[in-house]
Amino acid sequence: MKLKRLSVLLGLMGILTACGVESQAGTKTEEAALETIRFVDTGAEGMEELKREFGPFKDALGAATGKEIEFFSISNRTAATTAMEFGQVDLVLTGPGEYVTMKNAINVKGVVGITRPGYRSVIAVPASSEIQSIEELKGKTIAMKDIGSTSGHVAPVGMLMDAGLDPEKDVETLMLGETFVEAFKAGETDAVAFSLSRYNDLVEEWGAENVRVLAESDDLPNDLFVASEEFSEEQVEELRQQMIEGQDQLLESMITTGEHDHYSESEFVIVNDEDYDDLRKIYEKLGIEVN
Repeated sequence: MKLKRLSVLLGLMGILTACGVESQAGTKTEEAALETIRFVDTGAEGMEELKREFGPFKDALGAATGKEIEFFSISNRTAATTAMEFGQVDLVLTGPGEYVTMKNAINVKGVVGITRPGYRSVIAVPASSEIQSIEELKGKTIAMKDIGSTSGHVAPVGMLMDAGLDPEKDVETLMLGETFVEAFKAGETDAVAFSLSRYNDLVEEWGAENVRVLAESDDLPNDLFVASEEFSEEQVEELRQQMIEGQDQLLESMITTGEHDHYSESEFVIVNDEDYDDLRKIYEKLGIEVN
């Protein structure tokens, strides 16, 4: 299917299709915010995935903050904005692309960023491909994971535009979810877009002789934890200090499940909103104004 304009991102944010929570959802009071933090990761779809990937983190965050941590379930990465807007979730781990759209919709507050050394987007082709430059993707197909992924959608779209390609007309983009790499390996697409770490995984799995980098982006901004606009500045600062002081245990809990090895060399840092301006420029090139 053809790549839809990134306005799809904003439209999808109005859809909250999964409301499974471990506690009753609803607008929290200030008192409840001090006692309980409802958490979700935008990349974890469904409660079971959230529990599997972040069970140890839930315990570690509870120990670091002295608060009860509850999971909130979403069905796709864009639903977290609506959940936060309606007071159903307090703390979200999100990628930089989702942060830009989330920040544009509601006044979320950056708590801490998570550094990711080598966090870049890669567009790759089969090693035997005749395609030698990103410009030669005109008229070709490219596999991506899903709408809103920073390294697997937003940044690659920016790379295509920088090369003079219209991502709506010049390239056929296939959003294939978790099957996107397998589709590329099977020869169903001419190229694939994903993170550098995912590319390295593919090389290890498939062999360096079978795939090569066509183009690579500059370093991307950090992933980050954002708090609901209902949190006061004092509450955000308290949470920030607790997470930074407990970052060794928190980061270890995130990688211990084997699902987040990309955080193995990470650290928590102060969020600088200006670091996300380059992503905002990509949206603006697509005709979407973001703050």
